Amino acid sequence: MFSGLFTQYLMDCGVGVRAVKPFCSGGKADIEFLQAAQSGLGHEDLNFWYSDEPISPAAWEMRHGQAVDFEGAVDWVKSRQWPVGSGKASLQVAGGSPQPSVLLVEGVGGLLAPLAKGKTVASLGQAIGVQLVVVAPNRVGVVNQVLLTVEAATKRGLKVALVVLMEQKEPDDSVPENADLIRQNLPEMTGFKGVIEFPYLGPDASGPSLIPVHANEAGKVLSQVAELLALSGPSGPCD
Repeated sequence: MFSGLFTQYLMDCGVGVRAVKPFCSGGKADIEFLQAAQSGLGHEDLNFWYSDEPISPAAWEMRHGQAVDFEGAVDWVKSRQWPVGSGKASLQVAGGSPQPSVLLVEGVGGLLAPLAKGKTVASLGQAIGVQLVVVAPNRVGVVNQVLLTVEAATKRGLKVALVVLMEQKEPDDSVPENADLIRQNLPEMTGFKGVIEFPYLGPDASGPSLIPVHANEAGKVLSQVAELLALSGPSGPCD
């Protein structure tokens, strides 16, 4: 959900952006959400590998005796940087060709989720040189989850830019302190921007048809994220 809403927000600001989900399984809701935020793009524009079975790509690989094309996925992600959207103001020019200024790559299953033999989501991040935004539900246990993810990322040379804690429908007693505990216990990291608390937007927040409404409703927080990541439209910072 966060990727789709942030994509919509950046597009509204005039930022050239494409959001993709290279690997997905067990249902196409995540792909359809990104599709709704980027009208005119098809499934093949947003997703490289898909299975109806709700298992990891590496588990699918073992079960079916077929290799998942990890290198192909890396090449596919890199190719998504070519033109998307409308309006020259939303695109940067690189080597004489217009390109989106921002590529958002949504993960699957967590940083160490296996994608192919010997390859994880972290491996994909290493291959494409990402800045990592750790998105996690703001509930009991999230402090440990985030700290372990950040530790695993930094040990693999990945740069962590932000932590985004997603507020839940029924907040538990851990919520008031979670963000501060994460801030206090994170290691020092070059380029780290901070910990953001994202508001709960209601039971229909995952509905694709309401993406513009919810992107606007969460605009203050999304603006903060864009500012921290130094993303701006052709007229300057997004409001």
